[in-house]
Amino acid sequence: MTYKAKSLIYFSCFVLASLIYYGVEQQDDFQEHISSETVVETQFHNTEDPEKPQTDFQEEQQ
Repeated sequence: MTYKAKSLIYFSCFVLASLIYYGVEQQDDFQEHISSETVVETQFHNTEDPEKPQTDFQEEQQ
């Protein structure tokens, strides 16, 4: 086998291993992102008349 052929085989294996490693790492990061517990608190209010939106939310809470 020539030196160029061996080099091409080694380089191809290195690129393949790098791509596999990158894919595994991305999957682990994705799984961590999905399993993390992030909570978002929001406040919603209903308006009876969509033409007249409520401007002061504090009055409704009291």
